[in-house]
Parts: sequence; C-alpha cells; structure tokens
Amino acid sequence: MAGDWIKVKTDLATDPAVIGIADTLGVDEDLVVGKLCRLWSWANSHTEDGHAAGVTQKWLDRHLGLDGLAAALCLVGWLEATPDGVCIPKFDRHNGKSAKTRANARERKRRERGVSRSHRDNGHAPSVTKTGHKTEREEKRREEIPPLTPPADSATHAENPPYPVAWEGVEADLIGAGVFAPGAAISAAKLSGAGPEHVRDVLDYAASMPGAYGPGAIRNRVMLCRPGLDHREGWPGPSPAYEAQRQAIQEGKQLKAKREADAAELQRVEEQRLADAEIEKRLGPVLDGMSDEEQFAVARRCLGESPVFDRYQREGAVGLPRMLMLAELDRYTTAGDAT
Repeated sequence: MAGDWIKVKTDLATDPAVIGIADTLGVDEDLVVGKLCRLWSWANSHTEDGHAAGVTQKWLDRHLGLDGLAAALCLVGWLEATPDGVCIPKFDRHNGKSAKTRANARERKRRERGVSRSHRDNGHAPSVTKTGHKTEREEKRREEIPPLTPPADSATHAENPPYPVAWEGVEADLIGAGVFAPGAAISAAKLSGAGPEHVRDVLDYAASMPGAYGPGAIRNRVMLCRPGLDHREGWPGPSPAYEAQRQAIQEGKQLKAKREADAAELQRVEEQRLADAEIEKRLGPVLDGMSDEEQFAVARRCLGESPVFDRYQREGAVGLPRMLMLAELDRYTTAGDAT
C-alpha cells in the first residue's frame, strides 16, 4: 500500500540480539538490520498478525537471501516455527494498524507539546507568514491547542514537566508484553515520579533479551520505575530458559569457530601436500642421482645434529629426512647455487 510503513528502532544495529545473529551467521550487523526490515515489511504486507501459514524457514532464508537467518531469529526469540508455518512474536506491538495508531498518537502529542511549550515561553505561537493558506493553518492550530498553564502545586511543578505526559499506548504495550492488569504497575511508577519513557526503556530492555524475563518480572520492574534508576538495574536473574538459549548460542559460536579452524587446517595440509608433490617431482630425481657422499653433505647441512639426521643415517633419504633434504635443494636451486 502506498505510504505504508513499519516501526524500526534507531539503535537496532546495536541490539544484543542483532549482534548475536550477526556473530552466529558471520555477517555484519548492518546486513542483519536490512534483512530484518525486509522480513518485517513482508510480514506487514502479507499477514494480519505476524503468522504466515505454509511459509517455512527455508523459504524465508531464500526470500531474504541469507542462509540460516530464520534459525538464528528463532534462537533469539524473534521468530517462531510452527507446524503450519512461521510466526513473528508480539507482531502487533510494532506492526499492524494498532501499533501504527499508537506510534502516530505519540508523535502527534510530542509535536503538540513542542508547540505548547513555545507558545508558553514566548507568549505567542511560532512565527508564520502573514498571508496565504499557511497563515490560516497556523491560526487554526493556535486556536485548537490552547496554551498550557503550570500546575497550582509549585513543588509538583518543580519535579514534573508543566505539560501533559504522553502515557498513551504504555498500557497497551505492557499488555502486548504479556503483563496482566498493568494499571497498578503504571500507577506505582507514576507515584515514584517516573514518566512513560522510563517504562518504555524497561520494555525495550526486556525485549532486547528475549525469554530472559517473564510478564511477572516485567510488571514488578515497572513498579520500581523512578527517575535515576537505570532501566538495566532492579531485575531478577534471567530465566533458566534464557540462560540455556544464551549457552546454546555461545556453543554455536564455538562450534562455528572450531569448524572454521578445522577447515583452515585441512586447506593448509592439502596445500602442503601439493607443494611436497611438486618438489618431489622436480627435485626427487636430482636427490636420487647423487652419490652417497653428496647426499650425506646435503643431509648434514640441513639436518645438523638432530634425531632426524640420526634417522637419515639409519634409513636413508626417505620420509621426513627426504622432505627436508628436498626443501634444502629447492632453496639452493632457487638461489642459483645448487649442489
């Protein structure tokens, strides 16, 4: 639909879940953010509630052009695989008509507060042109948005902003996070002087650690909200399921690193085998055509007094002594000083 949009956090690239996905897949965070935007845009256009019947993880990987992305999203709790398709958890918190309505309402309130503060501080609305439709629109807006007056209680005024606080949508977001009857938690946060931004910080922190905290832990943490308390503090220990998931991700990284190291070692061994075969083909006949005295001189020069030289004396130019002697011949041949 023309003009349609999705909600994306400005700090999505530094979200711990995004960092974990990037590490698991061996890509950078910017690529993961782009793939997530494509996924959420597709879901916003083709699903009502984030559930896509008949769609598989394999199809999503192919559609998004990144193998393993769907499985990595499942690991961090941003995607669920069901018997009849895939599902994006808490889809209606950031997508769909209700989420967009809440987001638009918050943005509208923010703009209204900005206009009201300017009106109150300056004694008049922001300057506008004196003629044309723009003047009419600004005049109408000044009529619709009356100047806000400070509360009568000067102590309350000193601690709280002298304009309405936009709590719209906070309760719906808490319900979306699974919190039952969140009104009491919101009331407790307000009594402690917290604003909606404090509660939203708590919700965003919980969302950044999928599965770490249940609805009860979120509700209790909201009740503790107050200015000066960091949103990362005041939480109980993460759930066992989250710790198990985090451990699984860590083990996955370690397994990936081991596979990469094993693959690098196999490649090194193969390259060495090919190099040994090439030098054997080129200089093996030269070594075999030497007299015993000439071979002995080469062995003494490259092996010195060592167990490998003792082996040469027992078995001759075979195995490891032969490889080292051929390498010595190669160095001298390359330098133009062959024996």
